[in-house]
Amino acid sequence: MKKALTTLLLAAPFSCLAGVSAEVSLVSDYRFNGVSQTDKGPALQASLDYSHDSGIYLGTWASNVDYGNGDDTNLEWDYYIGYYRDLTDALAIDLGYAQYTYHGADYSGDYDYGEAYVGVTVNGNTTVYWNHASEYFGLDVAHDILKVTHTIPLGDYSLMLTAAHNQSADKDIWAWDEGEASYQDYEVAVSRDFKGFTVTATVMTTSIDSDYNDNADTTFVLGVSRGFELMP
Repeated sequence: MKKALTTLLLAAPFSCLAGVSAEVSLVSDYRFNGVSQTDKGPALQASLDYSHDSGIYLGTWASNVDYGNGDDTNLEWDYYIGYYRDLTDALAIDLGYAQYTYHGADYSGDYDYGEAYVGVTVNGNTTVYWNHASEYFGLDVAHDILKVTHTIPLGDYSLMLTAAHNQSADKDIWAWDEGEASYQDYEVAVSRDFKGFTVTATVMTTSIDSDYNDNADTTFVLGVSRGFELMP
């Protein structure tokens, strides 16, 4: 239950941040690794981040959610802390922990869970991240995500290619497809800065059968965001 078309705060070089910054985004569909968290509806999202010259950073991020089926959960609010460091001119490492919390109904807090992550950035344009949750979505089951992202500058535009493998440790507790403990998702995104805003268009698809979960079918997502430097 994480951001998919925003600044990807847990998959970006934090050395580029200075002091306190914020971002507000509007997306046509909030997708986490290709699966809609808003029942294919739009989402308003915001983040607030602090970074230190030592490489330590912390922040918070929030979005509306809609899980359908009479579930009154309507807000995801995340917190994270980590450490980002350039090891060489071509290699950087990112270590951190995120806590995902859910709100809107008395039972929404049952979904809360924590996730550790480690990532490397190669040549400033390729990232590989591994995320591990021991109690995914508040359940007694571990979950892992391995994600690779490659960014290609194209003049005024930026092309981002992403592939991820999502793995449940026990399909009897959490299954992503009919009898399947894992699935893959893919994204092709094009973004451009325009008058202080970043506009991003993304095509997303997954290996999940749409008859099993139509919130994971192939889709087009449009997002607009704006960042603010609050304290240099």
